[in-house]
Amino acid sequence: MDAAPAETRSGMGLKLRLSIGLILIIVILFLAVNLFNIYTHRLRERDEALVHNETVARLLAVSISTDLASHEIESAGFQAFARNLSASIAATKSRDLAYAVVIDNDGHVITGKVRPGLVVFPGGVAILDEAAALDQIAKLDGKLGGYMRDHRFALKVQGRGTVGKLLVGTSMARIEREARDDLIINVAALTAGILVLIVYAILALGRLVVRPVSEIAEAMRAVQAGDLDRRVAIKRGDEIGVLASTYNFMVSGLREREKLQDAFSRYVSPQIYQRFQKGEINLKGETRKAVVLFSDIRSFTTLSEQLSPVDVVTMLNEYFTEMVEIVMRHEGFVNKFIGDAIMAIYNVPIDQPEPELRAVRTGLEMLASLDRLNERRQARGQFTLKIGIGINTGPVVAGNLGHERRLEYTVIGDTVNLAQRIESQTKVTGTPLLISQSTHAACGDRLVAQELPPVKVKGKQEPVVLYAVTGLASEATPAPATDPTPAPIPSVAAIGT
Repeated sequence: MDAAPAETRSGMGLKLRLSIGLILIIVILFLAVNLFNIYTHRLRERDEALVHNETVARLLAVSISTDLASHEIESAGFQAFARNLSASIAATKSRDLAYAVVIDNDGHVITGKVRPGLVVFPGGVAILDEAAALDQIAKLDGKLGGYMRDHRFALKVQGRGTVGKLLVGTSMARIEREARDDLIINVAALTAGILVLIVYAILALGRLVVRPVSEIAEAMRAVQAGDLDRRVAIKRGDEIGVLASTYNFMVSGLREREKLQDAFSRYVSPQIYQRFQKGEINLKGETRKAVVLFSDIRSFTTLSEQLSPVDVVTMLNEYFTEMVEIVMRHEGFVNKFIGDAIMAIYNVPIDQPEPELRAVRTGLEMLASLDRLNERRQARGQFTLKIGIGINTGPVVAGNLGHERRLEYTVIGDTVNLAQRIESQTKVTGTPLLISQSTHAACGDRLVAQELPPVKVKGKQEPVVLYAVTGLASEATPAPATDPTPAPIPSVAAIGT
């Protein structure tokens, strides 16, 4: 039987593996949230840049309109103001302010400032010359498209109406580029995390969990179908390994139990075995009235010394096969084989009607069966066998006895010992079947039996009254009344095999 599974574990446990998987899921969720934060941050940063540059543009428009109230747009005074304004635009701290252009009503550039690195014209054209760039912006009315966002403010002077226009452009290129770079990094990390999680799930939940659990489940279904030889070859130091070891230990125990039940079923009748399977039989220990039958082959020791071990086993198996069938036919319990002797019990472990008569019938049929067996042995050139049978009735202690790893259901007590002593008296009296006074009292009126003189047996202070049974009162053909002295044992050469 397999050893019980150890509680200690080494290596990476299942809990740790699942924890790693959970950590990977948390990392992936974190990356996904980070991607969302990058997207919202990009929108917020774009809106802030647009609002900031629009505010700057409005302030510029107010400042220009104020100056135009006292100067003509073509005057030298406004030109000086425009130069100072251009320097202010160049010095602004806004990283995304691409251009600011003042044009008159005819679309001519009055003044302005361009950051060529930020301005990209339609078609992806970049104009490095500032004056040309300003003219192109004025020609397009600031509508550059792409990453450019434009603001237009009319320059109005009281009494003169609209005298020009202020065009301010904001480049979204930097914001888009930084957002794109962050997205690429985070998407790559998220993709890598998902791939790692998928691979880990395939390995951890597939090879490490799902596959072995499926194997154990399949083995359990095999056990449910009655296959107790199915084992799982999983040797690991984690919980799955402990589960596999526990399964193998369980199956080993079931297999041992099955062997014990199979062995028990071989020595009792099917009716008794069925009640044993239903749990209706007490195996823990009880006092019962039992009928004990002992049978023994005469001169077996002398015979076995002249036979090879194989011949001895062959002879005994043939003999036991005949005798055990008779015991079971009368619902007796073959308790044990003691060398060449058979010990059978009646009224144990369950109550039986007329157990004494069952035992006597068994003994008579054993003698008749032995005659037929001897005829076959003689036909094969082998020597014949002679047996003695003793039967006694009385109280016994019945139950499982022995070590917890090697228990045997048996009976003990003076009744058992006396049955064995009675069987020994068959050699003295020359009768093959003897019963005690207690057995005769229960069924003597249905037997052909002769009372013998009281005899002194070992373990008893008072002489014991025995009866030689030769048959049943209802049967015309009795068993032999006497057993002549056995013939001399033939030599090995005469015995045959």
